Amino acid sequence: MRPDEDGTALVEFSLLLPVLLLLILGLFDVSRAVWQENTLAYAAREGTRYAIVHGSASASPSTPTNTTAVVTTVKDAAVGVPGITVTVSYPDNCYDRGCRVAVDATAPFTPLGSEHFMNGALDITLRGGSLLVIQQ
Repeated sequence: MRPDEDGTALVEFSLLLPVLLLLILGLFDVSRAVWQENTLAYAAREGTRYAIVHGSASASPSTPTNTTAVVTTVKDAAVGVPGITVTVSYPDNCYDRGCRVAVDATAPFTPLGSEHFMNGALDITLRGGSLLVIQQ
């Protein structure tokens, strides 16, 4: 090592550190978003499963006007995902055996960089959905 290169490694490290931290933070955010979207898909599937076994023949039916139990099931299944909005629809306009039920769960996602440095300017909506046929 020559005497005029004493601080070169330190300067190079200080120039590369912000880029490295940005990559790590971005990877963490992408992982978090994928996890939350998978959780929403799972929760929507659980809500749809509840609805297909609580059709018109059930002792406690889930109807187009009474979807509270389905919404509760979705929110209970989506552990760790805040701000969930649940939409339950019956595309065939019936809730008998053979009719379809659709459950969509959406939630806002704010990347950490946006949350801390841009005052939440970047907001992404994550979605999970399921469509099944009523069995009972």
